[in-house]
Amino acid sequence: MELQTALEGRRSIRRFQDSPVSAETLACIADAAAMAPSWKNSQVTRYYAVTDPEKRRRIIESMPAFNRPACESAPVIVAVSMVRNRSGYDRDGSFSTSKEKGWQMFDCGCSAMAFALKAHELGLGTVIMGYCDEAVVAEVTGMPETEEVGPILALGYPNESPQMPKRKMSDQILHIL
Repeated sequence: MELQTALEGRRSIRRFQDSPVSAETLACIADAAAMAPSWKNSQVTRYYAVTDPEKRRRIIESMPAFNRPACESAPVIVAVSMVRNRSGYDRDGSFSTSKEKGWQMFDCGCSAMAFALKAHELGLGTVIMGYCDEAVVAEVTGMPETEEVGPILALGYPNESPQMPKRKMSDQILHIL
């Protein structure tokens, strides 16, 4: 799949088929996401693919009502995390730039986008969500304290084909100086 086709075709999917996603497919997607750039190659993003019904239920209940339907129909809920105190830091523990710990979210976002694009290439859909009870997600996934919860992705085979929403193009977003 050409990159432009993937970028234009990937949509936020909120309704999924009742079909499992194999461990091999999840590994393929995570391996692709690992190619995303990161601060000083820190590679801070981690993925927790939750398929167990009880664990999924607990995560879903930790989310606001408007995000629950997407997760309820998705066979996989992916909790994304970031290793704390690595991205954007110098070896002595001080921040390298005024962006401070914002770099870890930037790195996580790059990796999550690569994850979503690879899923799309393989015929899967995703929606990236930012609201959940982080303590519940960390507990359910067994996430170590050295990691911080990032976005939640609902993942599965799409049961809808949303149209592309209107996009701001270069005449509105690009400034050549």
